[in-house]
This record gives sequence, structure tokens and C-alpha cells, in this order.
Amino acid sequence: MTSQKGTYRVSASVSCMDLMNLEQHMEQVQQTDIDFYHYDVVDGIFNRCFILGDLLLEKIKPYASIPIEVHLAVYEPERYLSRFADADYIAVHYEAMDHPLQIFDKIRSYGAQPILAYKASTVPGDDFIALAKECPWVLKLTVNPGFSGQTIQPAAIEHIRLMDHMIKEAGISTRIQADGNVNPSTITRLADAGATIFTGGSSGLFVKGHSIQENKDILLSSIER
Repeated sequence: MTSQKGTYRVSASVSCMDLMNLEQHMEQVQQTDIDFYHYDVVDGIFNRCFILGDLLLEKIKPYASIPIEVHLAVYEPERYLSRFADADYIAVHYEAMDHPLQIFDKIRSYGAQPILAYKASTVPGDDFIALAKECPWVLKLTVNPGFSGQTIQPAAIEHIRLMDHMIKEAGISTRIQADGNVNPSTITRLADAGATIFTGGSSGLFVKGHSIQENKDILLSSIER
């Protein structure tokens, strides 16, 4: 399915996969047309939990046949970039950076592409376009990072709508990724607001009773045309 900005994309959230059988689950993902992996890293301070880490990424990278987006939900992300340099995309949070353009340059120096990320509660400010134009997409959390099963925060959808308006007004090609509680009952609202990339997790992509490909197809077919 396509949007005004091209084909919709869906990623597979590693933290929502079967971590006890991760190699087999990766094989299942890679037999589908999922676009990339979404790999969450939370430092226990940015949010009160710890999710994944650099050692696991090092182990799974050789098995990954699709790109990996590392989402650093951490403060002082510049301290950790080298540990995740093998990623294809590295998402860093607006709320956690004093010098985002310098951090973007550092990410590029490792051969990865920078992604600008925002918490669910953060409204895009006057510097949004200057930063967003440096990235292929921006990641907008629609729930708090690190905990599955949360309900989408309605304000986050309005932030996506505002981002989409600002992007169109500026005439840039940056896309918007919605991350959190993406499922058949929420994806239309996210797409209508302007999201064209969706992080698939426990409520949308890894739902029992269907294959991963079937769940992805159900997700995208749920978008009202």
C-alpha cells in the first residue's frame, strides 16, 4: 500500500520478539517483507526500565538480512554511539541532546543515518525543520518508551499532525515514524495524521493466531483509504 509520500513501511520491534528463541524468530521476520528491525535501548533513566543493549546487537547483526534501526532512549547519547555503530539507523532523542547536529554528524561518521526522535509528550518546536531535514525520518513515540501494552497518548497523534504540516510547509522529504501501540484499531488515526512508517510490536505485528506477514498485511489493510 502506498501513501502520498510513497510506500508505507513497517518495522519489527526486537524487544517484542521471542527473546528466548530470537534466531528462529528473526528467520520468521526475514521471510516476510518487513522493512527493518527496530531495536530499543533504554538506560533506566530516560525511562524507568532497561531494554536490550550493545552485546545483543553485536550477536544478532550477522544474522540480520534487513536493516537495523537502533532507538537510543538514553540521556547523553553521544557516549554510546560507538557501541551501536553497526546499526543502519540510529535514533536519538531531541530531549536528550544539547548539540543534535554534532551528534548527527557523529552518527554519519559511523556509516549510519541519524533519526530524530521525540517523546510522546514533546511538542515539535521552532527548530524542528532544521533538525528534521537532516534525517530520512523522525521517530515519534506515541507511548512511553520501554513498556509494551500501553495505550496511545492522543496528544502524540496531534503532534504527528503538526509535524506533517510543518514538513509539508517546508517542502522537505522527511517522513514520520509512529512508535507505540500500532495495531489495526490505531493505525488509521496515525496514518491520517501523517505517519507513513510504523513500528510493529506486540499488539500489531506479533499477534498470536496469524503469521507475521499476515499481521503486517492486516495492519496496512486497516488503513482507511
